[in-house]
Amino acid sequence: MPVLLASSYATLLLLAGVGLLTFILLKRSYRYFSRTRRNRNDKPIALQPRPKGPWDGAQHDAMAHIDRQKVEMFEMSRDLNGQLNSKVIVLEKLIADSQQQIKQMEALLARLDDVQSDDVQSDVAAPPSLEKSSLE
Repeated sequence: MPVLLASSYATLLLLAGVGLLTFILLKRSYRYFSRTRRNRNDKPIALQPRPKGPWDGAQHDAMAHIDRQKVEMFEMSRDLNGQLNSKVIVLEKLIADSQQQIKQMEALLARLDDVQSDDVQSDVAAPPSLEKSSLE
């Protein structure tokens, strides 16, 4: 029986020690947090100052400001896409015109080659006729 009494006595001392330690730690933390609370001014009005100018609604509202910026960005992107599309159309038209002019130039060069080859053939054929006329 004394062993059982001694073990319950040891358990009782352990529980008393844990309780005392808990009480001391809680008292210390309460003093620490109450001291810091007294040194700070935690009132909501002190943390967030009131606006000095008159409240004009959406201008100070952050979400409305972000929404306006999104709208401006979308409008700018639409404008830039329109400008790029019009430049692409103009570029495609210029390319088509240049291709047409290249074909015309090639056709003119082919005609020039034909005319020059005809002239060369007529020049080659002309000297014998000139020789006959000079002999006569």
